[in-house]
Amino acid sequence: MEYLNSGISEEETLQVALQSGIIDINEISMRIEDMKRKEILSNHPYSIWYSETDNLWKTYLPDIENKNGRIFRKRKNKKDLEDLIVKYYISHQQEIYLKDVFTEWSESKLKYGEIQKQSYDRYCTDFQRFFSSAHPICRKKFKNITYPDLTDFIKSSIHEKHLTRKSYAGLRLLVRGIFKYGKSKGYTQLSMSEFFGDLELPNNIFEKKLTNKRKEVFSEEEIPILTSYLKHNIDIWNMGLLLQLQTGMRIGELSALKPEDIQSHYIRVCRTEVKYRDDNGKWKVEIKAFAKTDAGNRDVYFPDSVKWTLAQIQKLNPHGEYLFMNNGKRIRENTFNKRLSSICDILKIDHRSTHKIRKTYGTTLLDNNVDDSIVSEQMGHSDIATTRKLYYFCNKSEKTKIAQINNAINF
Repeated sequence: MEYLNSGISEEETLQVALQSGIIDINEISMRIEDMKRKEILSNHPYSIWYSETDNLWKTYLPDIENKNGRIFRKRKNKKDLEDLIVKYYISHQQEIYLKDVFTEWSESKLKYGEIQKQSYDRYCTDFQRFFSSAHPICRKKFKNITYPDLTDFIKSSIHEKHLTRKSYAGLRLLVRGIFKYGKSKGYTQLSMSEFFGDLELPNNIFEKKLTNKRKEVFSEEEIPILTSYLKHNIDIWNMGLLLQLQTGMRIGELSALKPEDIQSHYIRVCRTEVKYRDDNGKWKVEIKAFAKTDAGNRDVYFPDSVKWTLAQIQKLNPHGEYLFMNNGKRIRENTFNKRLSSICDILKIDHRSTHKIRKTYGTTLLDNNVDDSIVSEQMGHSDIATTRKLYYFCNKSEKTKIAQINNAINF
């Protein structure tokens, strides 16, 4: 307190404390090193675990040369493994590149449950698509990347890869996520809110993609042809497609239904099929115990006609754990798509995926003046704007269009 009152600077006070032995410089250094060590270990994106099988401590370390972006490491005791981890990050501190930060960021989001494995796989696929190792921004040390570098990278990517506004959204998500994470870790000083706030991307820079609206939904002439075929060719796959036409569920939700989800006037949607790559890069398919989105967990009300469909499904699969099974195995969503493709061939109509059935359902509800709030709930959308923007397409026949226009314009 005397030093503070005497007008001596903090630097002079510290010097006097060191000289008088009040503060031990070695102890301070050790505490700082210990803090650094704890910070490095707490930010390590991979779990550290003990295997009783071989009595070893194990983890992964980032490795940009490995196809999975990481490499397996093990040691006899935990301290040796932690020493290895700390040594790795200290040695790479000055050699961090964009791919290193991407790996840390994506692994961290997966570790803390911010994203699911299928989203993590999509991030990795998009990263490989957009961030070529030959691009200057990927060869430059992360701390040296500038705003002009990012602007050039984004504009050249849009131009060279012929990105639409929709496909650009995937690139934007990665850039924002990587650099926000990098800033939080002290790897860069760039602000993404400032960068994207100033970034100007005129409409003509994006690729224009003409959508064949006829192929987005089944037309009002095709719907009765398709439903008639399904009803007169009863099997478990056709009944699944018919149920989707009648309820608009996502095909992954349909594939994950269980008998107990069926109620007297509605179907409880609380599960979905997911597909992701495991640690060895092999595709895995499993059921996730909640729908694709928060709004996706819902009760889908159905018309009386669905009771006939459900009765046929019950006859075909009376004792199955899942509603749709064949030879004791759950029917996966991809087989429903294959079946629909075959039916389109038989009926000689344009090929469409099961997602187009879902769009057809949304379009039908809106055309029949169902309340917006009901439509969004049935579709599992948090906002009706999503349904109207992405799921509504006119599917009226030429005859209907002409008749309605004639009725409207009669002067």
